[in-house]
Amino acid sequence: MKRYFLEYVSDEIEPCSGIYNHLTGEYDKHLHGGYCGNSLKTMKGYISKIKREKAEYSPRDFRIYDYEAPDEPDGHVGQIYHE
Repeated sequence: MKRYFLEYVSDEIEPCSGIYNHLTGEYDKHLHGGYCGNSLKTMKGYISKIKREKAEYSPRDFRIYDYEAPDEPDGHVGQIYHE
């Protein structure tokens, strides 16, 4: 069974030190995550929900990753969708 997770950027500030950014290798207070699913359809549904419910924070740069995808040569997790 496939497993995916979603990350996105917005103007809302994360408490504490933020979430680890897989692209930069640093913690980012504007990066948000915590959405997981078994299909791309589910993950795209989460994107629509986030855009609707958090519109005041300008959510953008949505990225879906595959938990089981091989890491890229630079060590990043396999990204399979970007909007």
